[in-house]
Amino acid sequence: MQIDRIRLKDFRQFDDREFLFNPRFNVLIGENGSGKTTILEALAVGINSYISVIEGRNVRPIRKEDIRYVSFKHSIEKKLETAISFQGHLDRSSISWSIGKPYKNWGFMRMNDTEIKQLAKHYMEDLAENGGENIILPLFNYLGSGRLWTESTEKVKAFPKGSRLEGYRNCLSSKGSFKKFVEWFRTMELSALQENDSAKHKAQLVKRTVSKFIEGWETIFYSFEDEMLMATRGGGKNLQNLPFNYLSDGQRNMIGVVADITYRCALLNPKYGLAAASITPGVVLIDELDLHLHPNWQKSIVNKLKEAFPNIQFIVTTHSPFIVQSLRNDELIDLEGKNLDTDYFRKSIEEIAAEEMGVRDVQRSQKFEEMENVASKYFSLIKQGRNGEISKELKHKLDELQELYSEDPAFVALLRAERDKANID
Repeated sequence: MQIDRIRLKDFRQFDDREFLFNPRFNVLIGENGSGKTTILEALAVGINSYISVIEGRNVRPIRKEDIRYVSFKHSIEKKLETAISFQGHLDRSSISWSIGKPYKNWGFMRMNDTEIKQLAKHYMEDLAENGGENIILPLFNYLGSGRLWTESTEKVKAFPKGSRLEGYRNCLSSKGSFKKFVEWFRTMELSALQENDSAKHKAQLVKRTVSKFIEGWETIFYSFEDEMLMATRGGGKNLQNLPFNYLSDGQRNMIGVVADITYRCALLNPKYGLAAASITPGVVLIDELDLHLHPNWQKSIVNKLKEAFPNIQFIVTTHSPFIVQSLRNDELIDLEGKNLDTDYFRKSIEEIAAEEMGVRDVQRSQKFEEMENVASKYFSLIKQGRNGEISKELKHKLDELQELYSEDPAFVALLRAERDKANID
């Protein structure tokens, strides 16, 4: 399953915009407020058409706050209808669907999403008849920017214990589901100790996948003695175990993202054991992929996700030039409409920051620019004093500019030297 195209009509800040997606990896960039998270929310609305059949309710419908407002000279008005349309692929077959909602009747949604709903219904029927032995369930997951701190409290349909549909629990909440993962992982570790081969494979799959991402540590395990998730490295006398909560925010974020995706793969397609993560298709949405990550991790995270989950389509947002630098040109979507026509791994960080991300004067710090500005104004005033009357106002302005950098004696001494040379005391 992949999403090829989305069109937003009067959805939040977008009047009428269309976006095309790469089948493997997509990175959205743009200034704050340009609509990166809005696109992820709109995609979640589209995925809801599938999940609503599984859950028996709309998990992420179009909401009142999704309607676009337009400012006029004397008023602010609401648009008449918010609508989103989608095109995608499943098993080499094209599917399309759309969802609309008029603002005058918020209890009603215009939905043309029979195809994708029939797909979910077919999967559920197959699962009920023979456990879905011949189907691979697609994964869907939305990981929002608050995933590290905010756990989902949404109530979901109670699936039968051990159901493959558990892999969809809270998948569109955008909040974290790490507690649920730890609970599941603890159960798998316990069952593995009791020689349950299926549970052993699922636990090993998570450990193996997480080990590719966890910087500075080798893998994770559940400590029944301490009743908590632990990270571990080394062996023998050099063995080190550390509670998960003691890891850095970046490490916890990375483990949380990878573990969440991996355990859902294991739940949805248990038949494939250790290969579940590499076989499972689907769509994963991640807001702020670079959240708390060191630049070294930012440079490698895209390729690692591609390698670990080769059949999953990722659509993510970022502010990191290091992530952009790891991309091909067809993997980057600039919401401000810049012409993106190069493979970014060929560019320097400075070029990406300046050309793709619109950062001014990337070679120098903002403080340096400010000091250069102050010096320019200061020398201009001194020149003014040399060519005319030295007024009290001019002296006062010079004093004010010096005071701005009183904590930098070398800079102030330079300014003062110019002032003394001009005999302005």
